[in-house]
Amino acid sequence: MPRQANRLNDLVIRQTKARKDANVILADGYGLRLVITPSNRRYWQFKSKAGGKESTAQLGLYPTMGLDDARKEAQRMRDLVREGRSPVAENKIRKLRNRMQSATTFEGVANELLEGKKKNCSPAYFKKISGGLRANLFPMLGPLPIQSIDAPILREALRKIEERGALEMLGNVRRWAGEVFDFAKAHGQYAGDNPANALLRNVFERHQGERMRALEWSEIPVFVKALDTIKAEPETLAAIRLLMLTACRPGEVLGARWAEFDTLRARWAIPGERMKMRKPHAVPLSKQVRAVLEELRKLTGTNEYLFPSRVGSKVATLSGMALLKAVRRAAGRDIHAHGFRAVFSTYVAESLKWPDAVKEAALAHGKQGIEGAYDRATHYAERAKLMQWFADEVDATVKGAEVIEFTGVAA
Repeated sequence: MPRQANRLNDLVIRQTKARKDANVILADGYGLRLVITPSNRRYWQFKSKAGGKESTAQLGLYPTMGLDDARKEAQRMRDLVREGRSPVAENKIRKLRNRMQSATTFEGVANELLEGKKKNCSPAYFKKISGGLRANLFPMLGPLPIQSIDAPILREALRKIEERGALEMLGNVRRWAGEVFDFAKAHGQYAGDNPANALLRNVFERHQGERMRALEWSEIPVFVKALDTIKAEPETLAAIRLLMLTACRPGEVLGARWAEFDTLRARWAIPGERMKMRKPHAVPLSKQVRAVLEELRKLTGTNEYLFPSRVGSKVATLSGMALLKAVRRAAGRDIHAHGFRAVFSTYVAESLKWPDAVKEAALAHGKQGIEGAYDRATHYAERAKLMQWFADEVDATVKGAEVIEFTGVAA
């Protein structure tokens, strides 16, 4: 009897139940068949024989690939066999081409970047950046070839965030988009200038909330002098001074251990597990910072931590809330302790005295892609000069043109 084709229909497929101990095979004819696994996963296969060898090509999942589409794909496979070509090899080549095309879309490149970030940053930060890109840029830019995206196209996508009034998110997403294009350039997937860099802050409405959460440089003198008058523990005031002068994150300062400090080398070695990017970070200590530490050691030098919690507290170190309250009392308004990093970054950048790579290294901002993988330079010598220069600038701003040293921890 001649072999029959098109034996199956959707009713037969739906009514066929999975077995507990083996796969169920439903043949449609001429090599096309549906496999039903014990877990009820259903997928199409095409079996063929060429040169005395049998091969099986996987076509797709049912019902994502319906019966009609499976038959069309099987016919294409049969045509390949008649031409002396391998359906399995052709399938692999097609999938590889599709994967390469997908990888050069904005979404594909962004996902490659995110895969690297997942290994090198905290889960919370990864969730923030991946969620921000997927929710705000993937819907419009995701399917576009990344090379086709220029500044006007990116600006249009970002304007949708601005229209929602989510201005803090706007700034974050613009920065993350810039990382995607930098990653693409490093991998030869984008030629030309980074379009995110072309979108200066004044293209969009300034985020007033973020501005209000950081000090302006002109406010530094009043703020520093206020540290001598506000009601706060001396350890808390020391923590604020370290925040100002090291450009470290609040958590890195509050969790500092005396064992991390090398006073002879004027160096603070923060282990990777306490860093946002999960990489060790060495902080050069200016003479002003060393003065703060010298006074602080008299208060907490016998403890493991620089800023131990008060007796009876359930946490090991000074709380972030205690630090924040003191910062706001000295500022006289609602600012954030993390904002000192913004003060440092802005002042250093606007001075035009220091390479951007040195500033970024001081802030412990990680690089991505090939550039990050092969960059072993920490710019430590340059950062040591930068941190001393910045501390001197703070002193000069507080006392006018005269550069003086901090006298240590306020009592």
